[in-house]
Amino acid sequence: MVKLDIHTLAHHLKQERLYVNSEKQLIQRLNADVLKTAEKLYRTAWIAKQQRINLDRLIITSAEASPAECCQHAKILEDTQFVDGYKQLGFQETYYGEFLNRLRENPRLIASSLVAGEKLNQDNTQSVIHTVFTSLYGNCIMQEDESYLLQVLRYLIEFELKESDNPRRLLRRGTCAFSILFKLFSEGLFSAKLFLTATLHEPIMQLLVEDEDHLETDPNKLIERFSPSQQEKLFGERGSERFRQKVQEMVDLNESKLVALVNKFIGYLKQNTYCFPHSLRWIVSQMYKTLSCVDRLDVGEVRAMCTDLLLACFICPAIVNPEQYGIISDAPINEVARFNLMQVGRLLQQLAMTGSEEGDPRGKSSLGKFDKSCVAAFLDVVIGGRAVETPPMSSVNLLEGLSRTVVYMTYSQLITLVGFMKNVMLGDQLREDRMALENLLANLPQPKPGKSNSLEMTSYNTPQLSPATTPANKKNRLPLGEYRVVRNFITSFVCTSRQFHK
Repeated sequence: MVKLDIHTLAHHLKQERLYVNSEKQLIQRLNADVLKTAEKLYRTAWIAKQQRINLDRLIITSAEASPAECCQHAKILEDTQFVDGYKQLGFQETYYGEFLNRLRENPRLIASSLVAGEKLNQDNTQSVIHTVFTSLYGNCIMQEDESYLLQVLRYLIEFELKESDNPRRLLRRGTCAFSILFKLFSEGLFSAKLFLTATLHEPIMQLLVEDEDHLETDPNKLIERFSPSQQEKLFGERGSERFRQKVQEMVDLNESKLVALVNKFIGYLKQNTYCFPHSLRWIVSQMYKTLSCVDRLDVGEVRAMCTDLLLACFICPAIVNPEQYGIISDAPINEVARFNLMQVGRLLQQLAMTGSEEGDPRGKSSLGKFDKSCVAAFLDVVIGGRAVETPPMSSVNLLEGLSRTVVYMTYSQLITLVGFMKNVMLGDQLREDRMALENLLANLPQPKPGKSNSLEMTSYNTPQLSPATTPANKKNRLPLGEYRVVRNFITSFVCTSRQFHK
């Protein structure tokens, strides 16, 4: 009887051991799948953001970038492959990995260095800003990276906007470090996409259905849209009282249509205030809190800057170009609809500034038909509340339990970043953070003589690479690449000693 019990016990223990081993193997396979999926996500996000930067380069600076050049660049990006950094950097990869890791964890140093680089008129400052977002902070896919970048933006408000003689003009130009980083961040933020889609999809679709005429409210511009024969047919003899009355009637009709459209947008804006991204709300409230303490800036001007950031830099671009933000995808936007969308965006900004001295005199009649506090109340909700020092944590973190140990970057981006930091250290703009930057650069290898020609950089880096063949325990890699007109490559290398875990 005892032998039978022992035999049964041994059988059960054997079954349990087999079960435990099977579960361990399953967990290992799942972890391997998580690593592969995370790596694929980082690579796809890196390429997608480079494609977006390439598109913006074509749209905004078309004089410097021909369509053929941008199309070639996009094709090269589509064919990007990644290899490990040690294949390009050798044993020096550990030095660069430690440099990038320590730099990533020091938002204050990044912000002060970017501001110092702008003051020194460094030509590659904008490309370094792109590298900081797309590579150093991995397009803010991970919550930890998002928190770091929010701190960088807060320090940029303090070091750049607060110290500027005319911070609003600096912000409106859109070329300062804060503006560029905010644009990159808000475009890629998932919660921002949800908010914009929920708020703008329905009213934009309604506008596209009703895009019969240009909703022009300026009488002179309205007349210019018609040929002399059309003017006479619609309004009568030019210069007559009847002509003036007919023009005014059309202006009034356009204003009433525009008011109805804008009221729809405002209604959806109020309706979806609850899902406004917490990260962007934190940035706007930090700006209001910081700049309100500046003696030379009155409250109205600070509110105007918050309005610019909220509407001119975030909501209105999505209204004017909804297809670029994924708000609509299957409805074409013709020239008439685009003009009317621009009119809506302009009126929203004017409404937000109601009560301040600033305003477009031409829009006074239109503005008088709105509730004076309709958009200003939305701004109050965003900048109101307690401005905490710590960046907010996302309530829904789908990647909870994962930590990023991968940095993707072209080789010339790495060399440009290091060179930028060295030039900043040699300049006279850094003060409190100079020692920290000097310590950070101290362990980096010096460039070898004769290598300068092989490391030539252009303002744009694009890759073509060989596949990575690293074991599973070496998944923290940093793709770095060097742009060549014919062939390019990206490499990746171990960035830190930490591994993905879940």
